[in-house]
Amino acid sequence: MSKRTLEQAFNAVFHEKESFNDFCVMSQSQEVLAFSVNSRDLVRPSVRLKKYLRFIDKVVLRYLKRADDVVHSYIKGKSALTAVQAHAGNSHFFITDIQAFFPNITNVDVREILTRNEANVPISDIKEYIPLLVGMMTWQGVLPVGFPTSPQLSNAFLLNFDQKLSRYCASRGYIYTRYSDDIVISAQAFDGFEHLSETIQLLLDSAASPLLMLNDDKTRFTHTGNKVKVLGLVVTQGGKVTIDSKYKRQLEILLHFYVTDRKRFNRVLGETLTGKEHSLFGLLHYARSIDPEYLEKLQRKYGAYALRSLMEDKWHG
Repeated sequence: MSKRTLEQAFNAVFHEKESFNDFCVMSQSQEVLAFSVNSRDLVRPSVRLKKYLRFIDKVVLRYLKRADDVVHSYIKGKSALTAVQAHAGNSHFFITDIQAFFPNITNVDVREILTRNEANVPISDIKEYIPLLVGMMTWQGVLPVGFPTSPQLSNAFLLNFDQKLSRYCASRGYIYTRYSDDIVISAQAFDGFEHLSETIQLLLDSAASPLLMLNDDKTRFTHTGNKVKVLGLVVTQGGKVTIDSKYKRQLEILLHFYVTDRKRFNRVLGETLTGKEHSLFGLLHYARSIDPEYLEKLQRKYGAYALRSLMEDKWHG
């Protein structure tokens, strides 16, 4: 792989419409808006800083080594769906997540990520610019939620942890996948699952950072026969991945009124989805992406015309 300097990569991306010197001397403190939502601290980079961070993501971070066999977050062609599908043939599930994941990845960790990936990144003078890049990609000493560089750094940060947990699981016949801070492990039998929380916490301490802690409130065991909900999706007893029943109820009520009573449809639509995370347009496309067979069932029941009309009208609902 041929390498070029960071300045050469910068000029190739921006076609000299941006100054590399300005990139190097930018004052980050003037380019970040810090705010809180529901007691959660967030930051928003300026248009200028976001442009620079996307450049770093493109020419540096895409080359960071990560555990592609188990990681499903922030990777093209992978998603929460693929993370769950890997477990669909099993009957016992362990689900947990890491508390305050991004904010517990420090600037020291980011420096170590870049240093250990120097040979992988096709920038010949990357070592010279590591302090600059670390300062640009962190905020108040930690990895911020809201920077476009944070996702790939988080994947690379857990490389050693992912590899060790993957080997541990494979030796016991378990399946392990991770989606950002969500950890999912499954197996055909419950044997050994009672030790998973302790094992994972020990691996986080030794292979990632002692700052990372599992969220006890979100740690649970479940099995088929119960409602198995993983990353917002449902695994049926037959090993099928589908959307939550609450969304199915919403869709079927709305489609019923759409084909039988438009006035009531409009009223129920406002009561059901206004201000919620899904529009009807979005919910239908979400259902199709997760469980196309379910959407075909809706089409047979309520008519192809109704489904096509609603899925083509992104402003409806």
